[in-house]
Amino acid sequence: MPRNARKNIYSNFFHIMIQGINKEYIFQKEKEIKTYLKFLTEKSKDKNLQIIAYCIMNNHAHFLIYTEEINEISKLMSQVNTQYAIYYNKLNNRSGYVFRNRYKAEEILTQTHLISCINYIHNNPVKAKMCNKKSEYKYSSYNEYKKEGNLLNINAISEILEKNSINIKDLIGETYENELYKFIEYKESVDKEKTKRTILKKFCNENNIKDVKDITKDKKHLKEISTIMYIEYNFTQKEIAEMLGVNRLKIHRILNEL
Repeated sequence: MPRNARKNIYSNFFHIMIQGINKEYIFQKEKEIKTYLKFLTEKSKDKNLQIIAYCIMNNHAHFLIYTEEINEISKLMSQVNTQYAIYYNKLNNRSGYVFRNRYKAEEILTQTHLISCINYIHNNPVKAKMCNKKSEYKYSSYNEYKKEGNLLNINAISEILEKNSINIKDLIGETYENELYKFIEYKESVDKEKTKRTILKKFCNENNIKDVKDITKDKKHLKEISTIMYIEYNFTQKEIAEMLGVNRLKIHRILNEL
């Protein structure tokens, strides 16, 4: 079992989550998953970051990253996601955004929080009913913890965890119960109609527009509001077109210019 937990840990650990735009499956093929992991591990080495744990699902992924310089995480995720988006679009003959946004992140501050986060990441496929046991899932770091993996430097991870009084062997087990922590997830808006009204009202106020209908008369305003609704609030192109009362093809063309 892990040793007694310290109140704080003296390293910088961050739980990162990414998701496909509109919850699209952006990791359907094995070569897509392997390519993303290749980009991630290569870039992390360049920036002297350590991937502690990972799990790639169909439309999202979780990572636990160790760094002594928080700004490096932003640079890492920007480069990796941009590189993968170019690869993914070319592979699937598509264009436009691949990820919902850059990423979500939360800092891990205690030993028990760190242990729970690693277990949470490895347990994602079980929670999603993609498998019955963590060891059955191919695209997480769980099985790499049991033996030296081809992606992660398990020795380096062990050293980092040991500095925080955690034995990596204690993280190998099929049972997972977490009642102490809630980890970041993506959630859809409960009331899109209310969200739409709020966005449009704010946009009109900021741009001195008296009537929502006037937005569609100005190409610049139409592009701005469409981008905001698509990128920041995850509305579909069809929903945006219906909300603004314009042709769906027009919205499609606007967003493809981004």
